Amino acid sequence: MEKKEIIEEVKWYFADSDHWRRLCSALQDPDPTGCHIHSYVETSVHPDSLENLMKEYFARMGWPSVRKIDHMAPKKGMGSLHGVEPKGKPHFDYQWFFNSEAGLRPIESGESGCNLLVWNRWYINQFCRQFPFSEVGSKEGKKLEDYFKSGHFLKGLEFPVMPTTNHMHINVRTSVHPDIIQKFAEAALYRENIRIDYTCPNVYMADGKNYRGKLVFMSRRPEVVFDIGWLFDPEVVIEPAYETWIFEENPGYDVWSQSMLDEVMDNDYVKLSDSAIQEVLSACQFPE
Repeated sequence: MEKKEIIEEVKWYFADSDHWRRLCSALQDPDPTGCHIHSYVETSVHPDSLENLMKEYFARMGWPSVRKIDHMAPKKGMGSLHGVEPKGKPHFDYQWFFNSEAGLRPIESGESGCNLLVWNRWYINQFCRQFPFSEVGSKEGKKLEDYFKSGHFLKGLEFPVMPTTNHMHINVRTSVHPDIIQKFAEAALYRENIRIDYTCPNVYMADGKNYRGKLVFMSRRPEVVFDIGWLFDPEVVIEPAYETWIFEENPGYDVWSQSMLDEVMDNDYVKLSDSAIQEVLSACQFPE
């Protein structure tokens, strides 16, 4: 695909595509800290250029980016601009597949057959209704406190800041509602001098078929995003899940590495010049 054609398709995507409009519409959720979005595209444009385009687009809309955007590979062959957060809006992941014959366009399938997915507070409340969560008294509270002082949890806090880690999950089994886990987790993070902006309850596709619960910690210091993935187990209050969920390495955790992203980046991406980015943005409409 010629560079001129690439730029024209990128202009169409940001100015006129239904996919981008639907993404921006989803960003208007009234409870942004309780909402998360996945978007799926195919492109030959370098992710650095896509990031610059998005950040400038949102700035002109009055929603400047408020945190660092991570680059990662959620699975083989797929990259992600992870944790994109326009000011006052839900954070989202912008997943891409490299296609040398595409400038920028939505893919036809994606996740659960969709190229744009939204999980908001209503969804999470409905998801949680399927589980008969345990009541938490003093005995259960003590077990929760003990877990968040345990080696499994504390070791998990080492992974997000490693230079080889792009994202990670701490995996647990539990019979306790995630809202209660969140309170104990946030207290433990504060104790460990980790400062978070907020925690977003969410789900993720763990086995390619079924969604599993998680809590997403939007950490400010250090500026990373990491999760506690949870699997309902009526037999335990909370304990490490050492069985394989996604990756066999690092039992008890799932860690997405820089080497996974390096494989995705081993393609002939096209970087857009500053003038090309301005040309794209000039095709869009922004508030006065």
